[in-house]
Amino acid sequence: MSEGSNEPSPRRTALDHPRVAILLIGLLLIGSGGWIGLIEPTETRYAEIAREMLQSGDWLTPRLDGIHHFHKPPLAYWAAAAGMSVVGVNAWGARLLALLADLVTIALAAWMARRRFAALSIDGAKTAWVLGSMLLFAVIGRGIATDPFLAAAVALYWALAPSSLALAALGVGFMAKGPVVFLHTALPVLVAALWARDRRFLSMLGPPRGWIGFAAIALPWYLAVVVLTPGLLGYFLGNQVVARVATETHGRGGPLYYFIVVLLAGSAPWTMAMLVGLIRTWRGRVDPEARLLIAWLLAPVIFLSFSGSKLPSYLLPCFPAAALLAARGLDSALARWGALLTLAGLALYGVYELLEAGITRGPMAPLAIGACVVWLLGALAAARGRMILASLCGVAGVAAVAIALGPYDSELGSPRRIAALLSEQRHGEPVVEIGHFNAGLPFYLRERVRLVEVPRERGFENPQSLAVVVGSRDSLRVWAGNSRIWTFGPEIRTRDIAAEMGLDYVIVARWKKEALGFVSISPESR
Repeated sequence: MSEGSNEPSPRRTALDHPRVAILLIGLLLIGSGGWIGLIEPTETRYAEIAREMLQSGDWLTPRLDGIHHFHKPPLAYWAAAAGMSVVGVNAWGARLLALLADLVTIALAAWMARRRFAALSIDGAKTAWVLGSMLLFAVIGRGIATDPFLAAAVALYWALAPSSLALAALGVGFMAKGPVVFLHTALPVLVAALWARDRRFLSMLGPPRGWIGFAAIALPWYLAVVVLTPGLLGYFLGNQVVARVATETHGRGGPLYYFIVVLLAGSAPWTMAMLVGLIRTWRGRVDPEARLLIAWLLAPVIFLSFSGSKLPSYLLPCFPAAALLAARGLDSALARWGALLTLAGLALYGVYELLEAGITRGPMAPLAIGACVVWLLGALAAARGRMILASLCGVAGVAAVAIALGPYDSELGSPRRIAALLSEQRHGEPVVEIGHFNAGLPFYLRERVRLVEVPRERGFENPQSLAVVVGSRDSLRVWAGNSRIWTFGPEIRTRDIAAEMGLDYVIVARWKKEALGFVSISPESR
């Protein structure tokens, strides 16, 4: 009921129960999770590392196309490999446990509404519906990467703190993304303690014995690979921690306001509800739970704003806090108008894109049109104050789009169809990627590919293992022999290399900025 309103509260329905919300969101999330092929470069990279783990049986050392790849801890790779061992080597299998991690995060957010932040009188079902339909969580959260697992671990920490089990959750988060887990857990606790000038907040960091459990979960893999791989410790600390925070070495810079925009846009259609809830919570900030919730949302946003590495997915662990705040402001007129305009805007934009792309016929067209209709119904529900129904429409619309876009995933960045074309036309001939590495090819071909002039980190490889995968321009003639070699890479660059090596070059298909083709020794140069 809105503040100051004398209107009776609406009658509760099945959708008002947290378990029903979690069940329906889970069905929509998992049911739509595998229709779109894996997206290059992030999803294909994680999935291919997982596939190689599954194939080789080496679950300790991440390898990408046979070359050591220590950019991230192994939890996301293990999860993708486990999913593929059950469902198969495909997009559904690779994403399965990431989708389940999203569902765990939603369930924990609903639980925290009634337990961790009970003094703030937040509705658990509303929290679940809001989080499940927030744009960034509903779209980016469904991809295979470290962030869904980190978000689940962070939510588990906040649900269980200050117990030893909360520190075990920190250990899981450390295995998902390393020290970043402290940015979403320990940092907000410290900020709340300094803000209130109250040491009692520090009890949230758990009992000393709990840190033993954290170490038992978080450190063994790191210790093992550091001992087995000379120079790896310096790489972890320098390249993957300091360089990502203090420099733009990884090419992911952005303006100071980058994450403010990500938070506001990613919270749609509940941005206004979140802002209203944040203001209400700020007014009651004398309450310890209010301080913790505000710190959980804002401390990572402020810290990351000064980081040299910026991606929207970095904020995913903050979104349970955003959803809890949005659930507090969901009864406001601003929340209704914000949701109405956003959902109506999504519907109209979807119709425009369908007309622009000419996708008004075909087997998936009714589903795409249906998604726009569902969003429009969600806007009408928001106009009438039926915010949970509007949330359901938001989730259902995203699920319908995820299914409807399956046949068009090449335009979204999936190499699935170009890999299928290659599989159909090659006859056991080798495949070489030139100039740029696309992890989707080895994943969908289910075999390693060879590389020519592809930038890769090779510092942890011995020359013998590198020679199996990496070659020079001259290697193309050797590999060609009396047959052809399939190539994938920038067209002009590949054509120039082929001409220099005296090879004929035939293009079979083009995808984005790259071309699929084959080279063979020309008769004149034999």
